[in-house]
Amino acid sequence: MFPAANGYRPVKSPATFAATLAGLINGASYVSSDGVASMIAGTATNLYRYDGTNWNSVLGSLTVSVWRFAQFGDLAIAVNGGAPVKYDLTAGTAATLGGSPPVSDLVATVRDQVFLAGDPTARNTLAISGYNDSEGWTAGTNQCLYVPFPAGGDIMGLAGGETGIILQQNAVRRATYNDDGVTWWTFDEIASDVGCMAKGSVARAGQLVFFLSEEGFKVCDRNTVQPIGLEKVDREFFSLYSRDDIARMTSAVDPRATTVMWAIPGIPGRIWCYDWTLGEWSTIDTSLRAVFSGFTSSLSIDALDALYPGGIDAIPGSLDADIFSGGNPLLVVASNSGAVRTLSGPNMAASFVIKPTEIGDGMRVRIRGARVVSDAVQGTVTVDVRARAGDAEHKVVSGGIRDNGRVPLRANGRHVGLQVDIPDGAVWTYALGLDVEFETEGVR
Repeated sequence: MFPAANGYRPVKSPATFAATLAGLINGASYVSSDGVASMIAGTATNLYRYDGTNWNSVLGSLTVSVWRFAQFGDLAIAVNGGAPVKYDLTAGTAATLGGSPPVSDLVATVRDQVFLAGDPTARNTLAISGYNDSEGWTAGTNQCLYVPFPAGGDIMGLAGGETGIILQQNAVRRATYNDDGVTWWTFDEIASDVGCMAKGSVARAGQLVFFLSEEGFKVCDRNTVQPIGLEKVDREFFSLYSRDDIARMTSAVDPRATTVMWAIPGIPGRIWCYDWTLGEWSTIDTSLRAVFSGFTSSLSIDALDALYPGGIDAIPGSLDADIFSGGNPLLVVASNSGAVRTLSGPNMAASFVIKPTEIGDGMRVRIRGARVVSDAVQGTVTVDVRARAGDAEHKVVSGGIRDNGRVPLRANGRHVGLQVDIPDGAVWTYALGLDVEFETEGVR
């Protein structure tokens, strides 16, 4: 489920909306200056563009293990641990980025320049392109710079915008542009002894930059760094995953919500969701390889021919209709098989768990029933009752929610845990809590 005001809302199941791309590692979507939307994605050997029906290779003969992207005008700059690549959003072509930029696996657009990092021979060095020139990489020419940071460790993440954020292993720095014709950029350390531990954990939403540190999940507002998972999810997250698992994570911001998501791939994998306006967390378990945010692709003429084999007379509306132009924001969940999906199907099964706690002020309680505060008409309530908090689970499972909304239960104990399960495909829009009917029995 997703956090919502005073409760939770359902998550739609993954529904395929684009052709499968076997071996998909990561992707992105951008809109060019002429309003055309393009979705691109990379595998271990190729960079592809989706034309609305098929994936077409635009650059091949590659050997990569990671893809990350940033938009620079009408170019999508793609890095993969080798020579950076450019994809022309208007021409639909791709090539190696000119100007001999350094090997990189991190990229961001900051003001009118491209930031790169991740060269294995200079892991603490930030490369900055020429001013308004993504292919100007000669140091000292047109504001191009190579900036090593002696302290803070390897650069693990970059975030763009009006200012830049450089996330190192043990420091967070802000890059501010100086139009003085001398220094060009100032780098201020805004946090020390805290940094980023996973390159794939960095996600940006406007001025906010989210990332995973050795201490847990953090957010940077470009002035300070604050914890967001402390005493909420940090301990559980680190107890579940190894460093290898964490190194494979991807992250994205839902373009239609105030939610950032971190995905650990697997069958099933898990998406950790954080709503920064509510300060609340939830998780989604589903088979996935990666998550990324973007837009629907504009349809080519060839794609229209495939969709409407009856010819132009079979096409509903004009060729410049919004339905064909793309650009609708979406969150993409790519499966392990390369299926490209959005969370737009029927509601997924949902579980709400309250760990065992005393509800009778130290007295034993006899539970007689419960009501789920939700518009769901399907579901079960499970009660876990224990005499002591450390005792083994003792679960009593109810039947379904009755027509009057009540769930009959029979259980007694001092420590009470509760779980509400709403089945896959059930129709509901909110769940606020659980009202439990009980009476106290005594202290024994």
